[in-house]
Amino acid sequence: MKTIGGRLLFIFVMCLVFMLASTFFHYDNVAGLKDKLLLMERLGDLRDDLLELRRYEKNIFLAGDRSDVDKLKSYLSQTMDNFNELKEQIKKIMGRRSFEQFWSALETYEKLVYQGIEQGKSGTFDYLNSQIRKNGKLLNEFMDRLIEIKRRRIDRAINSMWVIPFVFFALFLAVFGYMLKQAQKNISQPLSVLRSATGKVSRGSYEQIDYPVDRVDEISECISAFNKMIQEIRTRQDQLLQSRKMASIGTLTSGIAHELNNPINNISLIVDTLLEDEDIPQPERLKLYQDLMAQADRSAEIVKGLLEFTRMDQEQLEKLSLEEIVDKTVRLVKNKISLQQIKYEKIINIPLKPVWIDKSRFQQALLNLLVNAIQAMPDGGKLSISFNAGETPDEIRIDVADTGVGIAKEHLESIFDPFFTTKKEGEGTGLGLSVTYGIIKKHGGRIAVQSTPGRGTCFSIFLSTRAHHEPEQNAT
Repeated sequence: MKTIGGRLLFIFVMCLVFMLASTFFHYDNVAGLKDKLLLMERLGDLRDDLLELRRYEKNIFLAGDRSDVDKLKSYLSQTMDNFNELKEQIKKIMGRRSFEQFWSALETYEKLVYQGIEQGKSGTFDYLNSQIRKNGKLLNEFMDRLIEIKRRRIDRAINSMWVIPFVFFALFLAVFGYMLKQAQKNISQPLSVLRSATGKVSRGSYEQIDYPVDRVDEISECISAFNKMIQEIRTRQDQLLQSRKMASIGTLTSGIAHELNNPINNISLIVDTLLEDEDIPQPERLKLYQDLMAQADRSAEIVKGLLEFTRMDQEQLEKLSLEEIVDKTVRLVKNKISLQQIKYEKIINIPLKPVWIDKSRFQQALLNLLVNAIQAMPDGGKLSISFNAGETPDEIRIDVADTGVGIAKEHLESIFDPFFTTKKEGEGTGLGLSVTYGIIKKHGGRIAVQSTPGRGTCFSIFLSTRAHHEPEQNAT
């Protein structure tokens, strides 16, 4: 069965087969028992005829009552007729040899009875009388044995009627249990894996399903299609990250323009001064040159920061200072912070150690949080980045907190979902926090959020100072 529908149909057909088989055997047993009881009844009638025959035999041959001769003949004829009707059944019950002995005894009894009746007229039947009684007794013994054998067979049939349903029930449980095990293996288990994987995707973690696909059915096709989708998403992930960077740069354009405009204006003023006043003393001229170089360096630093941020490199882990990366990222939004009259504060509560991270991607994740914080405080407020101890000795926590509008409680569980946004149409794509979640996840960390509407939001990034990416040191 290659499809789930086929498997379910097979299970249904097997259940139906068991029900029909159980019904058939039960019906056959009941019908067989009915025939056995009818035969038992007829054998009982045959024994009653034989007992009546023996009673009249005693009246005639022992008591000498000749008035019962006709009744004796009648019962003898009736017994022979009944025996002839039942002889095939009797043969099956007793066996061929016992049947022939029974039949021979009955024929001998019949002959002796008629001889006794004829000889009884002259009163000389003493010897025949003893032979008749002997054969009659033998017939009674045969009949008792016949009925006893039949009774035991009926008992066995009744017992089998009790046993067979339990046997079928046990077989049904065994087969159905096997089918359930196969269904759990081929349907429930891969469905559970697929559900878990789709749940991870909804949280921004794009991992392929590591599950052997060794058959052709709907679930296997879904798993294969899911893995192809994840592979495509990974292929496009860098493009998505770059597009988010460009979107972030678009948000920061005014601040960046102002950052570059200040040193350029200063350079222009210094050059004008040098050109207009040729009599500037050498020390002062040297100072102007130094200022000129400082402004040029400032411009170059701004451009370098932007180039580093927008660079489209493959994932590259380096052992870097978190504080330095935070400072460089904050510089990208420094003017924006200033323009919105936001007070920025950096707090270091623990000794900081270098951490293995991808600088470009981690900077993107941090920038997404900073931009969201700035947008949450349009009328100013306080933005802080603090370094704290994590929940384990090898963990560091970076808190990005603002005093903005906050996030509604019902939205907290969905903010990391792709394309989820509370902003107006056209103001956000809903990918920023999803990208951030994925970046932090790839670093072996996690991100949490706490927010109170009207009071602000705090995003906490947890990173291990002993990252699993860190190469092992060679033993010396």
